[in-house]
Amino acid sequence: MSKSTDEATSVISESTKGASSLILVQIITKLFTFLLNQLLIRYVSPNSFGLATYLEFLNSTILFFSREGERLAIQRIKPSKDTTRTFQSVINFGFLSLAVGVPIMLCIGYWQWHTTTFQESLLVLPFHNWTITLISGSILVELLIEPVYALYQFQLDFGKRSKFEGLAIFTRCVTTFVSVLFSSKYVDEFEGAAVASFAVGQFAYSFTLFVSYALAFASFNKVNNAHTKYSLYKLRDGDKSYYFDSEVFNIYKGFFIQMIFKQLLTEGDKLLINYLFNVDQQGVYAVITNYGSIIARLLFNPLEESTRLLFSRLLSSSSDTSKQSFTYLKLISVFYLNFCILVLFAGISNGSYLLQFILRGKWTSTNVFQLFQQYIAYIPFLAFNGILEAIFTSMANNQDMKKFSTFMTVITVVILLTSYLLIEQLEMGLSGLILANVINMSLRIAYCYQQIQTYYARHGIHFNLINIVKSTSRAIGSALVLVIVQYLLVFKGVGFTTKNFTQLVYSALLSVVLLVVLAWLERRTLKGPVLDLVSRFKRKSD
Repeated sequence: MSKSTDEATSVISESTKGASSLILVQIITKLFTFLLNQLLIRYVSPNSFGLATYLEFLNSTILFFSREGERLAIQRIKPSKDTTRTFQSVINFGFLSLAVGVPIMLCIGYWQWHTTTFQESLLVLPFHNWTITLISGSILVELLIEPVYALYQFQLDFGKRSKFEGLAIFTRCVTTFVSVLFSSKYVDEFEGAAVASFAVGQFAYSFTLFVSYALAFASFNKVNNAHTKYSLYKLRDGDKSYYFDSEVFNIYKGFFIQMIFKQLLTEGDKLLINYLFNVDQQGVYAVITNYGSIIARLLFNPLEESTRLLFSRLLSSSSDTSKQSFTYLKLISVFYLNFCILVLFAGISNGSYLLQFILRGKWTSTNVFQLFQQYIAYIPFLAFNGILEAIFTSMANNQDMKKFSTFMTVITVVILLTSYLLIEQLEMGLSGLILANVINMSLRIAYCYQQIQTYYARHGIHFNLINIVKSTSRAIGSALVLVIVQYLLVFKGVGFTTKNFTQLVYSALLSVVLLVVLAWLERRTLKGPVLDLVSRFKRKSD
């Protein structure tokens, strides 16, 4: 085996292990975050939760613009025999995030200062100066440690990242919860204190990352036999001296521009919410996305990550692995179809009742429970878009990605106009936003499906989603039968949603029946993966 092949295998192995640890940490920390958010929602009002979500959006947007281009560009730095020079080059690029981040923060801060949300909702609250200071401080702290983060990212040291981020998320959750409890003694100023508590939690997250990476960097040179400095250091290569490799810097500039458009494409709904809805409605939307997307965050996101990794590995192989990848594509498509059937059956029937049981209190006067059903119906579109985009980006070349960027730009304009029409002109409110997101995901699903179909056609494989849907026709039929049974026997012909605990129990039993039926119908499909899992477990035991 050649040296280059060995290196490639090593990178794939490290990436695979790193992705696995990130997925595990993601599941644990997001589940923990979800549980603590559940406790917080019982204490804070929709207004406070909406403002906290608004500030989190500003924080993430500034950081994304500041460092995403640099994080992509450093992977293009070519390792040299002089490891110190290579590492110092990465450190130098890490300081670009701080250099561009401060002006970006000032510009966005000035822009937001004059908005209605800032003037009429945030600045009128007690402790708003502390809130703004803590959010600004958290951004600066993360930008200051970015050069060290970039160094470990360049080394593909995902282990440290998953450990540090897991610790930081845990710290944020606990700090926020304790701060909110402490704030409850400020009865007349609780709204402001609650929002400030979220800012305290965010600063705790950033500071934990700063300390973790700083301590790790203290031993970096000794471990790697290097002399890297935490500073912007001029590098020398023969007669040339420079701070930034010119080739990589040009790539960075291209990525920086692309990231601006990407943020506008992916965060369009949040921008609309900030401008078209009051803070209470922003809080309602934050709650339904927090609870409605828990399945996506715990299950679909890790599946997307592993699928992207698997397809990248298979399709980058020198041998023809299109048949292997196509087999996996069919398997994951069937799984998603069946799982979405179960989510729709159980979620639409019981989601609103469970949310009422969880929230209670200050949220009963909002329309969050009616909207939650609509969001559950949106989940299958969100799921299929995620998995198909993961597969498409794994097999796409540069030309394909350019076309996709153009498509996304056009779609964004169309969806923004559609959203405005549904929300403002037709006065559909948040329901209009959810419908616009359904249209958005449907168009992106159609595009990715067409591109995947074209890819396999070039390899002589016919991919037709209709055939996969037909293969699950018995599953769809079974679900429809159980919907009718539930309507007649559980809900007594009155509505399609749970109204009391007894109905919840019966509906849950029917959901279990549906799960068993789906598993039995797909027993042949499941046989291979289950046997493979059992054999792996036996090998580990031996």
